[in-house]
Amino acid sequence: MKFHRMCLSLVPALMLAVGCSKNSTEPNEVEALSDSEQITIVATEVAQSNGGAMSDLNMVASNSEGNYGALGKSAGFDTTITKGWITYNLDLSFFTQQGIPQNRYVQGVTDKVVSVSSLAGNYTDPLGAITIGLKTGSNLTATGLKSGKATVNGSGTNTSSYSFAGNRRQLSLVAASSYSVSNVVIDLNGASYVPASGTLEGTAKGKFTVTSAQQTQEKDYAFTFTLTFNGNNQVTVTLPSGKQYTLNLMTGKFN
Repeated sequence: MKFHRMCLSLVPALMLAVGCSKNSTEPNEVEALSDSEQITIVATEVAQSNGGAMSDLNMVASNSEGNYGALGKSAGFDTTITKGWITYNLDLSFFTQQGIPQNRYVQGVTDKVVSVSSLAGNYTDPLGAITIGLKTGSNLTATGLKSGKATVNGSGTNTSSYSFAGNRRQLSLVAASSYSVSNVVIDLNGASYVPASGTLEGTAKGKFTVTSAQQTQEKDYAFTFTLTFNGNNQVTVTLPSGKQYTLNLMTGKFN
């Protein structure tokens, strides 16, 4: 089962970027998120190791191939599994190529799976520099399964809480983010479930609280980003400022 390849260790790289902004010279103002802080948020909300959007895609691909043990249940069956520190709640429905509902996944007959899922969990790294209160959900549809390549469309939300301790300031976030995936193609017979093509459009949004030597204040944030999948773990992320980073979809490391 390919799903066991999921790495559930948290990303050390998330510690590196946060806190790179200068302290505000105005005691009543909070600086906006820096580019390095923005890419840290993107990495956290996308990377598979953090329970990000890639976890949703990995799970729906695994379900589409019939590898997951609970697939032999009735359509829409609710099930819960735990991998490492992340708990997955799944509601699965299966259909033939003609759109006829099925009671279970049938290899060579099932052509569509609808996955409604939620992820939850709590993580603190050993040094206490990163904490995650994971709370996400998605509604994804994979079609064309009989061809051996699933085409995934759908959306997800993220209302997790995060805390990052940087050199200059501590950053705490409560997310109200969302993403959508369009025509994401995953080779079900490949070595991994890394998408070969398609796009992910994300809106990172919420509130962040900055704690520094001078002040503790809250500020809203919102920015968008787009990922274009290419069959490789590494993708390019362009931030609103125009700055580009290379992001590892599995580990969340970036540069």
